Amino acid sequence: MNLPIQSVMCANKNKMRACTHIFILLFILFSCSSVKNFERPNVPPEDEGHFILIRKSCQLFIYDYQPIEKYKHTIFVISGITGINHQAERDIIDHLSNHENRIVVIHPRGTGYSDGERGDISKFSDFINDYIEIITKDQDYNSAKHKIVLYGHSMSTAILLAVAHKLENIGGAILVNPPYILKKAKGMSPDFGEYMKYGWFYLFQKHKPIVNMAGDPTKIENSEDREESELRINDPLLVKYFSMYMMTESGKLMNSMIDYARTAAYPLLLIYGEKDNIVDKKGCDLLFEAWKFKWKQYLLVENGTHGKSTVIRSKDSIKKWINEL
Repeated sequence: MNLPIQSVMCANKNKMRACTHIFILLFILFSCSSVKNFERPNVPPEDEGHFILIRKSCQLFIYDYQPIEKYKHTIFVISGITGINHQAERDIIDHLSNHENRIVVIHPRGTGYSDGERGDISKFSDFINDYIEIITKDQDYNSAKHKIVLYGHSMSTAILLAVAHKLENIGGAILVNPPYILKKAKGMSPDFGEYMKYGWFYLFQKHKPIVNMAGDPTKIENSEDREESELRINDPLLVKYFSMYMMTESGKLMNSMIDYARTAAYPLLLIYGEKDNIVDKKGCDLLFEAWKFKWKQYLLVENGTHGKSTVIRSKDSIKKWINEL
């Protein structure tokens, strides 16, 4: 009777020893993983932006474009966790402004010229609250002359909805390709090995930037999106690698988009590019259906992709919608 028990105990010890060896190998492999974001660049002397102090501790960079003295609306361009290059997005700024509207572009903390650690944050709520503080303190927030419009593209639409939920004076929101449901996309979706690595870091190094949000541009099938991605991947104002904390908190925010839509008491322009290989139209349909405010418009762009092409191809419709607010 003792021999089988001893054999089982020996087998269990061997399994434990093998698991320990695998654990050590994974620890060595993943702990040696090294990725690095661009350092925070200096503001060029010719740049027209300025800094604003947030909660007495963080300097955020603001680009404020006012084309004429008596502009119609103030449009805040909401950026996602990767940030924004306001110079590279000048074409989008021009389309939104149309020489009639003031455009405010904010470099979120941890991106662009703003303060903050690249690729991680201690409290994700700070990322949202920064926007709320800047917008509510803006000269036009309580103005009877200018309506506040929020603009977001892709993941930044989730940020936009969380910010708008805490604001009272919102004249409308423009959501381009909101990612409530995602497709499996070449060049953007992680493979099995990456999922294992991300799981490891979630358990043991949650705040270390490791997830490549830029993807692999060479695998992106659409030429317009590929070219845009190639430009973004080498842009020092944008952040490429993120911690699992940032990724999981961003995921929670995207999962909450329908909840925010059900309480949204402001006009909506939802734009979807029908050639978007990342965002599934089904999610946009659900978002539009759930939107509380009755004045809402859903625009499908026939040849629009995930990137800028959808915005550029719908510029006339955007102009018309803004003017009707």
